[in-house]
Amino acid sequence: MRRHFIIIGLTLALIGLPLGVGYATAPCDSFGAPVVMSPYRLRQQRFLTAATRWADAEEAVGLTLDTIARGPQPQSTGAAFRLAEQVGQAAGRLDALTLPEAPAEYSLLALTMQQTTDTYAYAAEQLLTFYGNNDGQALAEARASVALARLALGDLRAGIAGLTYPACREVWRD
Repeated sequence: MRRHFIIIGLTLALIGLPLGVGYATAPCDSFGAPVVMSPYRLRQQRFLTAATRWADAEEAVGLTLDTIARGPQPQSTGAAFRLAEQVGQAAGRLDALTLPEAPAEYSLLALTMQQTTDTYAYAAEQLLTFYGNNDGQALAEARASVALARLALGDLRAGIAGLTYPACREVWRD
C-alpha cells in the first residue's frame, strides 16, 4: 500500500514539475498561445536578454557622463582634473562593455547598440577636451552627444521590448 502511494507521488511529481516550469517560463504570443521554443527562438531570447543587460550597463555609464556634463563647471584646475578622471573612468567602463553577438536578423539592433556606444564615447572625448582646454563648444557637443545617445538607447529598448515575448503566466493572468 505504501509503495503504491510512493509510485503515484513520483508519477505526479514527474508530470507536475515540467508543467510548473513551463508555466513559469514559457513565452506566449500576442494571442495568448504558447510559443514553441525552436533553436531560432532560443537564440533570439538569449540575444535579447544579453542586449538588455548590455543596455542597463550602457545606461549606467551614460548617466555618469550626463551627471558630469550637466554638473557645475570646475572652478579650479584640480577640480577639472578630478572631473576628467571621472570621465576617464566612465570611458574605461564603456570600453570594457562588449556588444553581444547579434544574429543577422537583428543587425538593426546591433547597429543601434554600436551607435549608442560610439556616441557616448564621443561625449566622453568632448568632456575631456572641455576639461583640458576649457572649450565651451566641446561641453555643448558633449551634452548634445549624451542626449543623442540617450535617444538611441531608448530606441534600442523599444526594439527589444517589441521583440520580446511576454511570459504566459502574465498573459493568462490578464
